[in-house]
Amino acid sequence: MTLKWQKLCFGLGTLALAGALTVGIGSRTLRAQSSDDDGTFGGLGGTWNVKVTLTNCQTGVPMGPAFSSYLSFAGNGTMAENTSNPGFAVGQRGPGLGVWGRTERQTFEAKSAAFILFTTPPAPPMNPGFTMGTQTISQTIKLQSRDEFTSSAAIEFADATGSVYRNGCAVASGSRLQ
Repeated sequence: MTLKWQKLCFGLGTLALAGALTVGIGSRTLRAQSSDDDGTFGGLGGTWNVKVTLTNCQTGVPMGPAFSSYLSFAGNGTMAENTSNPGFAVGQRGPGLGVWGRTERQTFEAKSAAFILFTTPPAPPMNPGFTMGTQTISQTIKLQSRDEFTSSAAIEFADATGSVYRNGCAVASGSRLQ
């Protein structure tokens, strides 16, 4: 094959690949927009500033002051989160990654997991001590308006082998980052 023919084939192949990616990305964007908009509040997609309060799972009584987290929901059903929870030592917990979806008209389920990178002993009153492993958060989120939500969450801590060593609960309120 001559060099001129190789360049032509490479150029046509690149053009075809770019066209396929554009069509794929365009259709994914349309699905994401339609799956996230129920016509009422505009859906959950976007980034939210969240105030989290840990609670006693049996009584619902708050356990300590609220702290801030950020949650970002992408139209393809993925999410990312990060927290300022003072119970963790600096750099102990990585960001959370997860999935989410609609369960009812203005209600969503989300599940995220984050690595706990090293073990710390208890340091009351804020730090109950954490073991290297993972934190998994499963939550139900209810839109209150286009820019506000409330949620309740179940939290699970597991060591590096996957054995659960602690469970917890939380409630939260979120406002859309603008």
